[in-house]
Amino acid sequence: MTNKINFTDVDPIQAKNISIIKNNINKIILKKDFILGKSVKIFEKNFSKLSNIKYSVGCASGTDALILALKSLNLKKNDEVIVPALTYISTGLSVLLNNNKLIYADVDENTGLISIENVLKKISKNTKVVIAVNLYGQKVNLKKLRKFIGKRVFIIEDSAQSHLAYSCYNCTRRKINFCCKKERNDKYADISCYSFYPSKNLGAYGDGGLVSTNYEKIYKNLLSLRNLGSIKKNVHNLLGINSRLDSIQAAVLNEKLKSILKINQQRRKLANIYDEQLKKIRFIKTTMTNPGSSRHLYVVRTKQRNSLIKYLLKYKIYCQIHYPYTLNKLKPFLNRTRNKELVRNSEKWARECLSLPLHSNMSITQVYRITNKIKKYFIKK
Repeated sequence: MTNKINFTDVDPIQAKNISIIKNNINKIILKKDFILGKSVKIFEKNFSKLSNIKYSVGCASGTDALILALKSLNLKKNDEVIVPALTYISTGLSVLLNNNKLIYADVDENTGLISIENVLKKISKNTKVVIAVNLYGQKVNLKKLRKFIGKRVFIIEDSAQSHLAYSCYNCTRRKINFCCKKERNDKYADISCYSFYPSKNLGAYGDGGLVSTNYEKIYKNLLSLRNLGSIKKNVHNLLGINSRLDSIQAAVLNEKLKSILKINQQRRKLANIYDEQLKKIRFIKTTMTNPGSSRHLYVVRTKQRNSLIKYLLKYKIYCQIHYPYTLNKLKPFLNRTRNKELVRNSEKWARECLSLPLHSNMSITQVYRITNKIKKYFIKK
């Protein structure tokens, strides 16, 4: 009987950690410390320390993190925000929900990351923000982006898939398939946004998000904006929203945070095997990836995506697609943006991308089983 290989594992920690989480949740219930409680403050502090960022503000979801980030910058209605055309819907939704102008940039053909060169073509006098999405766990070259766009334009880093990833671009010790864990480029962003959706490398037991920054003014705005515009009870100074990371989710995340670097490293190990086994298949394009990526997703491209998915499913190998659309083709976004330029690379990625199973509880044997099935599929063609 063939054992199935799940696409992901939403709780890749040991039983002893789960026991600690349950005990901490019980303490919160007994104390009735549910909203912006002690565990939230501890998690924000621990996350800031591990990511080497001054300020962290927990919120209700990764989508809210992006909305709060934009709101904290006091943008005007006609201000333009550039986003990659290939990304999760939340990136684009946050811009429209904040009543800003949404502008699409194409992605790099080899990495799927936002093309810095294409960003430069889309910048206008009204451009106020570029949202750089660390797609699949790989960091955008923020240092290069900052150099090209200057200080006039804000950079928001969408790190929903790249918890504690390393950037690698200027690392002198960089080697292929080996991360020396030396370089993070978060400091070149004004704000970084995270999602703790259960299937993320760092996932809660429900929704959760976080916004981090090195700027005190932005930090104070965020504290108020996430809590209906209030820091002090009954005093409301900003047009905020109700988006608070609850204490129970913070307790879960505090325990999981202890394992995130180890989980990322295990994902890198498995992804490297994928890279090695698939690179010589001429019908498959692997994603060019720096060694410091958190490897949240393992994505390849093939023109035979749909038939390959069906083939692998026969052997109980479960795959997904991230993402089968570009933002400019989604119904809520039609006729909502000013630029009509083609985003060819993004649309090609959407037609061909395929996410293979990857999580830290996978075995090396399972990776070889998947890659062997893929090889056999293309041999038959």
